[in-house]
Amino acid sequence: MQIHPVVAALATNLVIASPPARAHHLPTSYCSESGDLCQSTRRLDGVRKLGLLLAAKYFRVFHLCVTDPDGYESCVPFRARDHGDGTFGRDVKWRRHFPPGGPGPYTVRWTVGDERVGRVLGFHVH
Repeated sequence: MQIHPVVAALATNLVIASPPARAHHLPTSYCSESGDLCQSTRRLDGVRKLGLLLAAKYFRVFHLCVTDPDGYESCVPFRARDHGDGTFGRDVKWRRHFPPGGPGPYTVRWTVGDERVGRVLGFHVH
């Protein structure tokens, strides 16, 4: 499968913009080998965004689940958006949609139905 040029460019930006994973926590970004799926938990200009980028519209709705340091999990459904360049997905502002649970490691996962999409990622709040 060919990697969509826009996905390749965004994947490169994810790698550059994402800090390396700390030994005590999960990675903050992931792109599949084929390049048809990229995910991130990046922080840009002080705003934590949980991103999903797809090279095709594989599904319309997905659930984004965030588990706080105390083990409380909150899952919210979102619609994948058409970016108009052949890619689909969504950037979700963490604090707007999920209750912050204080300092520590957070776990982030994307699901469609009962199936996980991509990898489980994380981020750390100080």
